[in-house]
Amino acid sequence: MKIKSLGMTRVLRLSGVLLILGLAIEAVSLLFNHPLSFMGFMIVGGTLMAIGVLLFLVSLVEVGESNSSSGSN
Repeated sequence: MKIKSLGMTRVLRLSGVLLILGLAIEAVSLLFNHPLSFMGFMIVGGTLMAIGVLLFLVSLVEVGESNSSSGSN
């Protein structure tokens, strides 16, 4: 997936939405006292959080690479 083609603001917005969704799922799962709520906490919430953080970091790397390549020309 090319970050440049999507636009930096859209990628940051998507990563923010994924992080908020992951936090919301984790907060809701803390309200229940059941083993499946822990699985939801770890699998669903943790996965959304990890994808959001990785997408944010990849977008930073893409911007850094595009800035360094345009500066050398």
